[in-house]
Amino acid sequence: MIVLGIDPGPETCGIALYDTEAQAVASSHKALSVRQVIEAIRRHGVAREVELVALERVQSYGIAGSSLLRTSEVVGRLWQAAERESLPVRLLYRREILRALDVTGRGSRDALVRQRLLEIHGGTKQAAVGNKKAPGPLYGVASHAWAALAVAVVGGGA
Repeated sequence: MIVLGIDPGPETCGIALYDTEAQAVASSHKALSVRQVIEAIRRHGVAREVELVALERVQSYGIAGSSLLRTSEVVGRLWQAAERESLPVRLLYRREILRALDVTGRGSRDALVRQRLLEIHGGTKQAAVGNKKAPGPLYGVASHAWAALAVAVVGGGA
């Protein structure tokens, strides 16, 4: 299955196009504008390249600031864009992603998620990411695309 994982933000989003059967990233972007992500959803929907759109949804743990509220609006826009293209959508809270990847303990959650994805896809950074000459299954993933990849991996059923 090809899953488009999206890590939404108030202004930009990270995305990862993930092949669950090959367990490899087809493409990723660390910071696309919301408009560019909506266009990517449309493009992949028309070409029928994507079988599922997995979105990280926001959750407030108290008072929600303007950034969180704008991000929730972006999630709604992306969800609507996917539905317009008749693409199934799976919404996942961050805690669901952490639980599915078995990420526990202290430290930066982003770093722990990145480490867990490396473990799943080869065990070491060299095996999972590789280099330009010998790219691994996660070659090219950077910044917010790591969070998008986590969304795609969990959304696709890992």
